[in-house]
Amino acid sequence: MQPKKILIVEDEGVVALSLQAVLNKMGYTVVGIAITGNEAIRMATELTPDVILMDIHIKGDMDGIQTTAKINEFSDIPVIYLTAYADDETVNRALKTRSHSYLVKPYNPRELYSNIEFAIYKRRLKDRIGTHRENLELLLTKVNDAAIIIDLKDKVVYVNSAAETLTGWKSEELLGVNAFDVLNINVSQVDDIIDNTLSRTLSLGAMNYLPPIATIQTKSGKTRTVDVKTGLVKDDSGEHKTIVILLREHAVGRVDPIKLQK
Repeated sequence: MQPKKILIVEDEGVVALSLQAVLNKMGYTVVGIAITGNEAIRMATELTPDVILMDIHIKGDMDGIQTTAKINEFSDIPVIYLTAYADDETVNRALKTRSHSYLVKPYNPRELYSNIEFAIYKRRLKDRIGTHRENLELLLTKVNDAAIIIDLKDKVVYVNSAAETLTGWKSEELLGVNAFDVLNINVSQVDDIIDNTLSRTLSLGAMNYLPPIATIQTKSGKTRTVDVKTGLVKDDSGEHKTIVILLREHAVGRVDPIKLQK
């Protein structure tokens, strides 16, 4: 089993060394001791600890709460505040960051241990559950529709097996390429007005499906008529960074699409 790594952010040398000794006894590996916010940010980036123990009042131009807010911008490393200050203002500021817990010195070793273990457990559980897109990709392995996920530059980032069957292209051949260029996807047109499906989807604030009829070209050069549904995919920050396209063979007898350039 990999050792669990802890980063200490504490500007009192004696306190930091005492805390390191306690953590070592508990079986943790202390990967570094930072005394300023800038040092903490650098070490968090380079050493990727499992947990950061953060004193609130530290040296430098950032306190522990400001430092935690900066770390939150690029990492989900759980932070546990260890501080002698428990006034309402400090607690309220700390609560606005994505910290795991807030322990007042002098801390109880058992309480510290349980908080560290729970913080690590929650983070690892989140990693196992996966991101929104990872969950979507898992779901798309089980559907009958051909599914392709593209980024906002139309580059393919995911293809399910049904899409491989429909298009004739293997996923490794499609990943990273422009989906519209390779598949020659042509969205339907009504009364000579272009239906800019993706542009319209991006203008929406939430997931929405738009069902045009379109044509695609397979790897062998065959043209197929398909029903198309598109939807925005949110990442973990809530931003829309990818789009899912669902393709299904168009039922015979329905109105043919008008070929259209994207």
